[in-house]
Amino acid sequence: MIRFVLSLTLCQCTIMAQEMVVKPIRVPLEKPVITLKSPSKYEKRIIGQNPMTGEMLYYDPRPRVILIDARTKKYGLRWVGHDGKEKTVIYQRPDGVDIVVSVSVSRVTGGQFLYLYSIANLRSSAEYLSTIALQNYSSNVTPIKNPGLYVGGVTRNAREFKDGNWIGFSILSHDVTPGQNVEVKLLSGSPPGLVECRAAGVLGMKGVGEEMPQELENVLPGYEAWPHGYTIGPIDRLQSLSHAERANYLANLFPQFRKLGWISPVVSRWYEQNLKQENLSQVLRQSEQDVKSGKMTSEVYGMIQAINY
Repeated sequence: MIRFVLSLTLCQCTIMAQEMVVKPIRVPLEKPVITLKSPSKYEKRIIGQNPMTGEMLYYDPRPRVILIDARTKKYGLRWVGHDGKEKTVIYQRPDGVDIVVSVSVSRVTGGQFLYLYSIANLRSSAEYLSTIALQNYSSNVTPIKNPGLYVGGVTRNAREFKDGNWIGFSILSHDVTPGQNVEVKLLSGSPPGLVECRAAGVLGMKGVGEEMPQELENVLPGYEAWPHGYTIGPIDRLQSLSHAERANYLANLFPQFRKLGWISPVVSRWYEQNLKQENLSQVLRQSEQDVKSGKMTSEVYGMIQAINY
């Protein structure tokens, strides 16, 4: 009898643990591990010419990188200038921001999809947010104008932006400080799929009236320093897929959704199984309950609902 009670209690605890699903929490964009170091090799600079012999005169610029503030990722790019005085350019890395991107998608007039992105600069950030870049795989995407944003294309020459299409949003003010957020909107005829996104904090440096040694510029990171992650965005090819093919595409993404904090493992397993079994009506109904109760994020819900369009 005692063993039966213990077994029943353990069974009840297991059921309760499954029912008490931990609500998903979106993970911030991933930040790269980058170490800035002083140049190990560098060329001496020409300071002039010997008027007697015509020989070129050189001096040692001693270029080096000095860490000024570890939290804000602020550095001093220091060298000896042509006048013999020490010069310093202040450089702040763009990965000093902690960013969480959330997006909801809805069907609007004309059968278009409206993508509403909310980009939160967390309180743990050390600088303001300056730029957000969103990927898509669609030939039909229109950014909705916002007077506080400059919208433009993103270079395709950089390795980080070579896949798909990218739209960049530059924030015209410095208002998106730690604890603040900004919204951007896209309109597209293509349904949502998993895409990439990148963000950057402070961009640019303040000069000192003299070009720094090339070796100092060479140690600075490029776009690879921007925090990177995933969101949802327009994908043309999803339009041509059948409902079953869309369900299979989505089912295969759930391991990624769990890593992104978009759905808990317990809830995820149910959707993976039912999507693969093509129980679409059940999945659609259940997703409406789960997004309201916080068991899944708006990204997963938006992609599930788009199966039926």
